[in-house]
Amino acid sequence: MARTFEGGWWNLARGALLAAGLAVVAGCELQELTLAEPPADVVVAEGLVQVGLPVGGFGGLGSTSIDRISVLLHRTVQGADGRNEPVPGALVQITRSDGATFRLRELVESSPCVSSTPLNGTGTCYLLGPPDLLGEPRLRPGDRLDLEVVTLSGEILRSTSTVPGAFSFVGLENQESCAVTADESFPLVWGVSEGAWAYVGETQIYGLADALEPRGIEVDIDPLFLVGLAISSTDTVIAYPAEFGVFDRFDLDRDVAVALQQGLPPGTRAEVTLSAVDRNFVNWVRGGNFNPSGTVRIPSVTGDGTGFFGTSVTQWVELRAFVDPPAGGELGGQRVCPVVTP
Repeated sequence: MARTFEGGWWNLARGALLAAGLAVVAGCELQELTLAEPPADVVVAEGLVQVGLPVGGFGGLGSTSIDRISVLLHRTVQGADGRNEPVPGALVQITRSDGATFRLRELVESSPCVSSTPLNGTGTCYLLGPPDLLGEPRLRPGDRLDLEVVTLSGEILRSTSTVPGAFSFVGLENQESCAVTADESFPLVWGVSEGAWAYVGETQIYGLADALEPRGIEVDIDPLFLVGLAISSTDTVIAYPAEFGVFDRFDLDRDVAVALQQGLPPGTRAEVTLSAVDRNFVNWVRGGNFNPSGTVRIPSVTGDGTGFFGTSVTQWVELRAFVDPPAGGELGGQRVCPVVTP
């Protein structure tokens, strides 16, 4: 599927992992749940609030940002035909500590919340995003949010999350485009986001097929989507693009992977986002090779069901690779990205 900032890292986290990856998220894949104490016939809520997503998603970084709130409800039915069922008609709302209330609307289609489902699996998507949020109070880093779900059957589910604090890249401006030296690893460095438990990076690289053809390397996927992860709140540096793609190593062509270990090939450009994610997200997202704090999902939703309610805040930049860009100044009308020593 085409990955977007709305669903890139969140899809990966629930589908491959996710595959969390955390985009825009929130697209996700329904999978068999692994819980500390899995209950039978239970309503599962999977909610995510994303603050500061780039407009347009991958393929068109915007100059402004948007927020997005999504909650996927499904009822896990146990038995020989263990399956997921939709949960329509629920009241789903989020209340901020200052009293502002965001009531999510139920969609006919589940696709805005779900990229794919297993056989006989489905769910109900509740969403608030552009243009729904235009008339609402703007969500902010550091907001304390309470989720409440009331189903038609009378089940009540609740959860609380605090949006990770604001952060920024070191040496780079949020939403800027700048030039990097081709075939050299570039250190992405950022400040600590208060309350974050991990940072999920995702990138989409354009022009690889043309850039690597002279080296005799065939590229089947262009643009190429990759995910990177900084596993703790204080891990605030990642080598780009060398440390992206760890969850894609079984699918990524070896020659392409080796080339990207050196840096971006000349003539390519890359869109890069970094999302600070909260404890609830990290404790819930499990699967494949992505187990940031263990192999068992820890719910953050309580009451007559289970699930998680996570939050994230995002920053993004665009990098363009040139041969030997000058130190400082501009290249091709673009500022040269300053190299920051971690």
